[in-house]
Amino acid sequence: MSADNQIQRTNESGNSQLAAGVASERLIDTYLLKFDRPATRRAYRSDLVHFFGLQEVSLEMAQRVSFVAINQYIAQLEADGSKAATIRRRVAAIRGFYDWLQALGAIENNPAHRQLIRRVKPARTKDRVLVVLTGIQANQLLLAAAEASVRNHAMMLTMLHCVLRRSEVASMDVEHIRPLGKYWIIDLPYTKGGADQYVKIPDHVVDVIEAHKEHYGIATGPLWRSLSKRNTGGRLTPTSIYRIVRATAVAAGLPGIGAHTLRHTGCTLAIEAGATLQQVQSHARHKQIETTMAYVHQRDRLRDSAADYIHFDSPDED
Repeated sequence: MSADNQIQRTNESGNSQLAAGVASERLIDTYLLKFDRPATRRAYRSDLVHFFGLQEVSLEMAQRVSFVAINQYIAQLEADGSKAATIRRRVAAIRGFYDWLQALGAIENNPAHRQLIRRVKPARTKDRVLVVLTGIQANQLLLAAAEASVRNHAMMLTMLHCVLRRSEVASMDVEHIRPLGKYWIIDLPYTKGGADQYVKIPDHVVDVIEAHKEHYGIATGPLWRSLSKRNTGGRLTPTSIYRIVRATAVAAGLPGIGAHTLRHTGCTLAIEAGATLQQVQSHARHKQIETTMAYVHQRDRLRDSAADYIHFDSPDED
């Protein structure tokens, strides 16, 4: 059945949404309108474009996709050496796209239904290496940040204590920081997972943020702003934050450190200080406790390694 016939049939059944949303050749753009976060739209667009091999698809093109084609796509990703997490994310994007078409009545069955798609083997968490800083190294980084600017110090201190993703840091506004009872929190309206969330800020971090605002004369709007001549006062992007952390780490003698390292470090230092897995899971907003457990597994694997028990005597020299 052609796209025009499908739309005509849907119109006759009274589904005006399908006629308005699917009649165009820009099916992906229409689907992405359901997501609020720009980062989410970019990620889903990238995955769908990768699957279809086109920037846009029509309803007729989407209807031609079978579960066999999706399984072949997964097999090709595996053969190309794609990470399991990447494959699962791409399949989830495809499944969500076809769930939407099915909800509109444009297709009868979802070709990406879990019962039709081959299982992607989960990544082996035990072999995953998390780059983390010691407490001393974290202090080195913060000292280098303070030498660079008031902004860099305040931002990285916040990232460490609040274990924030760089996208969350970039989207922070002054208005997102507020008291909740006797505590201070950061509202995270655009965080990973979609739902509005918040995270506690220690009082001393709030003081540093207030000093940052006063230093740069920031009263409303973006909290972390560019200091470059080309874009003074503009909101920092996630890419800019990544570069700032990398450059600061190099200055501190800690090359190879990225923005996500601060998140890993905050979680690890909390566990080392006695925080429970559930406390760290909540603070980091991990959906699965297994994600949080990775920090404990790595610590225990290194702390209790058999390598520390291997000793041998050097041969006597004549």
